Amino acid sequence: MTAAGTPTAAAHTSGGAGPRRGGTLTLVGAGDVDHLDPALAYHTVTRGIIRAYTRQLVTYPATRDHRRAGDLVPDLAVAADGPYDDEGRRYRFTLRDGLRWDLPNGPRPLTAADVVRGIKRLAHPMAPSPGLPYYLSTVEGLAEFRDDLLTLPRDLNVVAPYLEAAEVPGLRVLDGRTLELTTRRPTPDFLNILALPFASPAPEEYLWFVPGSPELDQRIGSIGPYRITGYEPDRRITLERSRTWDPATDPVRAAHVDRIEVRQGLDEKTCHDMVIAGDADMMWDIQPLTERLPEMFAAGDPRLEVCPAGLFSPYLVINVLSPNEGGALARREVREALQYAIDKTTVAEVWGGPRLNDIAEQILPPLCRAHRPFAPYAANDGAGDPERARRLLADAGYPDGLTLKLVYRDRDIHPETARVVRAAAARAGITLDLVPAGITELFGTYLGRADGAREGRWDVALSGWEPDWHGNNARVYLQALFDSSGVSDNDDWGSNFGHYHNPVVNEHIDAALSCADETTANEHWRAAEREVLRDCAVVPILFAHQYWLRGHRVRNWLPYPVLNGDLTNLWLGED
Repeated sequence: MTAAGTPTAAAHTSGGAGPRRGGTLTLVGAGDVDHLDPALAYHTVTRGIIRAYTRQLVTYPATRDHRRAGDLVPDLAVAADGPYDDEGRRYRFTLRDGLRWDLPNGPRPLTAADVVRGIKRLAHPMAPSPGLPYYLSTVEGLAEFRDDLLTLPRDLNVVAPYLEAAEVPGLRVLDGRTLELTTRRPTPDFLNILALPFASPAPEEYLWFVPGSPELDQRIGSIGPYRITGYEPDRRITLERSRTWDPATDPVRAAHVDRIEVRQGLDEKTCHDMVIAGDADMMWDIQPLTERLPEMFAAGDPRLEVCPAGLFSPYLVINVLSPNEGGALARREVREALQYAIDKTTVAEVWGGPRLNDIAEQILPPLCRAHRPFAPYAANDGAGDPERARRLLADAGYPDGLTLKLVYRDRDIHPETARVVRAAAARAGITLDLVPAGITELFGTYLGRADGAREGRWDVALSGWEPDWHGNNARVYLQALFDSSGVSDNDDWGSNFGHYHNPVVNEHIDAALSCADETTANEHWRAAEREVLRDCAVVPILFAHQYWLRGHRVRNWLPYPVLNGDLTNLWLGED
C-alpha cells in the first residue's frame, strides 16, 4: 500500500519538483493546546499536531478531496477490515511488525496491550475522556468497567493497578501483536470511532499520571514520525523527528520536515503579517485577518485555502441548569426567544462573509449524509426577528427583558463575535454580560463543569464543533452534544455542555446506534435533531467553511483529515 494522498500530492507540487526533506516548519498563533494527552485532546489546533506523534489502528488518508476524507485506511493494523463474525460485532486486528515507542525513558516495542490500555484509560475516573461516550455506547463491557472505576478512591495507587488488571469483555489481547474488539451491537461506524485520536495506544507508564496533567504533558511518548521535545504552556511547542519511527511501518505519514515549532502568545495581526512576510510558515490557532480576505480572494492568492469542513460553528450553547434570572433558561419560551434574537448575518461578516459561511438553522450540516434541510426558526435570511423575541420573553414573564452571562474564547475572531451577538441580543431586550476565557478555561472551568453551570457562572456560551470524521457522521454532532443517557453520578456530561436532557432524544440516539443499516439510522438521527431543535437546546448560527493561510515555502498542504493541514505530509520549498 502506497502512502495515502500521494496521487493528490503530485498534483499540488510547485514546478513539478518532488518532496524536499528537511527544515523547520514554523506555526504562529495566540493560544495553547487543550491537552497533549490524546485521551483528552479535543481542540482543533491540538488535532493539528497530534497526528505527528500518535497513531491508531485505522486512520484517514491525507487528501484535499472532501469526498475521500471519510475513507478509512490501515494505520497501526495491517488491515482495516470490518467484523468477521456473523453477528457483525467482533473485530480482530494484527499490528504491523516493527512498531516501536519513542518514550522519555527509552524505546520499546508497541504491543496489543498498549492499544487496549489506551481505550480502557478513556474511562479514567480522575479525568475521563471527552470522547468517552462514543466508546461507552459501543464497546462491550466498557460502561460497566467505567462504573466500577467510579467506585474507587481517587488515588492513582488504587486506580492504576485496577485499570491495568481489570478485564473488559470487548477488549481482549490475544498475543503481543493481536487483539480482538467486540461491540455491544452491530455498529457500522465502529472503525470511525477507532480512528479517533482518543483511541491511541498508551504505554504502561501513563497509568501513574492523571490523564492530561502537567506532569504527563512533559512525558508524552510517540509512536508517530515526530516526538515532543519541548513544551512551555502558552509559549512554545517543539516537535523533532522520532528516534524509533520507521516509514516502512507507516502508510499515511511521510515526515518530510525535520522539526515543527509552534510559537504562541502572538496577536492576530502579527501572525498574519509573519506568514505573509515569510517569517512563519502557517497560522496555528487563528484565522487570517478578515479585512484582508476580499483583496486576497480577488488576487487569487494561492496561500489562502478554503475548504468545506462540516463545521457547526459557531453556535450558542444554552445552560439549562443556570439559576440566573429565576432559572430563565429552563423555560422553553426564553430559549426560543434566543433563536430569534441573534442576527446571524453579522456573525457571518465577522467570520469572513458569505463566501466563507452558510447560515445555520439546524445542527447537521450539508456534508453530513443524514442532513436534510430543516429551518424551524428561520427569520429574515438569518437576521433574526427581535420583536418576536420580545413577545416570547413577555410570555415567559420577562416583559422588561433579562440579563445573561455570555462566556466566549478571548482570542482571534471570538471577541468580535461576542460583541456582535451582544448587540443583536440587545435589540430583543436581552443584555449579555461578556465573560472572556482562555481556551483551557472555557472548556475546563466553564463548559466542562456541572458545578459551574449550576452556580450560574455562565448562561450562554459561544462554541463550535468540528466533526470527528466525515460522511456517515451524524453521531459526532448529536450523540456528542445532546446525549444524556450516559451521564454518571459524578456529573460527567462530556461534550453535552448545556446539560441538556431529553429521554426522547436519548431513545432516538440509541435507536440510531442500534441500526445495522445507515438509512434507517439516519431517520432516527433526523428525528433526534428535530427534537433538540424543538426544545431550543442550542442556537445554530453558522456552518463555517475552514480557511487557512500558509507561507510561500509550504508545499503539498492537504487539509483532510486535519483541518489546518496534515503536517506530516507537507514539505518546505526553497526560501
